[in-house]
Parts: sequence; structure tokens; C-alpha cells
Amino acid sequence: MVVIEKLRKVKRMVDHSVYVLTGRRPWSRGYNASKFAFIKEQLRNSNICKKFLSSSTLPQGYGHAYDERVVEYPWTLTRLNGGHGKLLDAGSVFNFREIVEHPKVSSKNLTIFTLAPEHQAFWYKGISYQYGDLRDLPFRDEWFDEIVSISTLGHIGMDNRIYTNKSESEEIGLEADQAVRELLRVLKPDGRFLISVVFGKHQFIECQGAPYAEQYDSALLKDMLNLFSDCKKVSVTFYKYSQEGWNVSTEKQCADLEYYNIHVKKTFDSDIAAAARAVALIDVVK
Repeated sequence: MVVIEKLRKVKRMVDHSVYVLTGRRPWSRGYNASKFAFIKEQLRNSNICKKFLSSSTLPQGYGHAYDERVVEYPWTLTRLNGGHGKLLDAGSVFNFREIVEHPKVSSKNLTIFTLAPEHQAFWYKGISYQYGDLRDLPFRDEWFDEIVSISTLGHIGMDNRIYTNKSESEEIGLEADQAVRELLRVLKPDGRFLISVVFGKHQFIECQGAPYAEQYDSALLKDMLNLFSDCKKVSVTFYKYSQEGWNVSTEKQCADLEYYNIHVKKTFDSDIAAAARAVALIDVVK
């Protein structure tokens, strides 16, 4: 295991060097290594973490040419409780070394629930992996202290062959609200539910000729927020991407933004957007 970890570290360093030398283009070799190195650095920066916790303005240029994870992870991790507790990652976006080793995550009893097994897993760290449909969870009522669902609800009911490796398309349906109800069911009273969705102009995001994700607009977001009408606290924060990088924004300023889809576009736009140009981040206390 030690030898494997050393080899992985060397590969990440080589990939990062290649990424820098070849012009820092999203999704090119080394992009993920560079992005997670950036995220790890920001999570160690107490001033940046305070800005995310208070939804304050970020430094100009923050996260330029990186995708929305550079705001989703710090926003989410700063809001998780410290100490122990049962944490559910609904969608497997936490399934990366830089995240599972963060103190706010490593101290918890973490369950990762997603559609299908992934190449990377950290079972030796005591993490539980379970697979299935978020619309029908195999957990009892009020089981988890905290739940995170990062850029996942927009995939529910879509064509998810890109994640499952199935050869046939699945039936498309708009059923994210059913998943939200299930997630609220398994969350304890006073538990925290942290959500992100890509936001802007309504779009179905395609891959392999079928929609695998949906970008929320104001109407869809309002419908989702209505599902939390009985919760004790609900707040929404918006972050917007531009040529100056990522920064806190407003719903109105994000409403007409379009998603950059690497699966269908062959060239980058002038802002070098990697994916979403805005996200809505929802903080719910049940």
C-alpha cells in the first residue's frame, strides 16, 4: 500500500507538470490533479474558509479555468459539523482522497451511496459504500446526522450510462423531488442537508446523444425549495463563474448563464469555463 501511494503521488506530480506545460486547459491531462491540489490548498487557508462560511467575496481570479468543485467543496466542508456522527454522501462526490482525508470528513462514520461501484474506493479507511437509487434508499428513518448531495440531484432520472457503463439508455424522468424526500426521511431532526445544483438558464446537458444532467433555473430551484417548507432553516448561496474566476453572486446575475459542455463542444469559450457557470448551494436544517 505504501509503494502504491508513492507511485500515485509521483503520477500526480507528473500530471500536474504536464498540465502546466501544456497551457492549463480544463479536462486535459493533469487537470484533476491540479484542481484537487488547488482545492486542498484553499481548504488549508483559514481566510478563504471564513469567506465561504460567511458567503463573502472571494479574491479576484479564484478558481479560474476550474469547474464548480472549487466552490462546492469549500462551501460544504466549512458547514459540516466537527467531531463524530453519521454522514451520508448522496452521489459519491466526496469519494476523493483530498476530501475523505479532510478532518471534517475523516472523523465521521461516512457512507457513500451512488449508482454503481467506481474505480477508486477507500474501504480500508472504514468508509461504507452502498449502491442503488436515491429515490429508494435502504436506510431507516432518521439515521444520518448530516447529508451532502453535491451536483447529484440534476442527474436523477437522467441517462446515467456515463456512470454505470450500461449499454442501453435508461428511461428519462424528472424525479429529483422523490430523492429529496427520501434524503429528508433518513436525516435526523435538526440534521443538516447540504446541496448543490448547477444553475442558470434551463438546460438538459447531453452526453452520448442523451441528457445525463439537468441545469436548474429559478423555477426548478423554487420547486425544490418548496420541499423544505417544514424544515427549520433554509438558505441559498449563489456562486458565478466569469473570466475573473468564481465569486459569490445573486440569483438574478446567474439566471441566464449557460453550461459549458465538454462532451459536445470542441473548443473552449473565451472565459475558459470548464463546466457550470453558476451553482446554487442550499443549506437546510431539518
